[in-house]
Amino acid sequence: MRPVITRTLLLASVLLVGCYANTITSSQQIRKDGWLASHANVRVVRETKVSDDLLRVDVEVENTQPFNSRFNYKFEFFDAEGRLLFSPVSGYRQEQVAAGAFSTVTATASDPRAADFRLTLTNAD
Repeated sequence: MRPVITRTLLLASVLLVGCYANTITSSQQIRKDGWLASHANVRVVRETKVSDDLLRVDVEVENTQPFNSRFNYKFEFFDAEGRLLFSPVSGYRQEQVAAGAFSTVTATASDPRAADFRLTLTNAD
């Protein structure tokens, strides 16, 4: 009986690690202005391919303040060589997050050459 439990736990651990392997980002991928750097946490980053070849990014941003807060955000996509790709949806969007809650911001690249992204977060209050 013990070997079955051990194998099951090992398999579950491997599956969980695989599910969250794409949640690690560098400081180059997510940039926050001074105030947000200490008042907003990035909880999870998910990168997936949609329509077989377009990069989609979902980022959960947590408001660590005891009051509602607004922030502006902008996604930019880059090719494998690090060149910025044109996007018809450029510029900042605004999101409001309740005190202690989180919000998921999402973007999908319009160019199949997109291999990386950068998310910029700025304070809107």
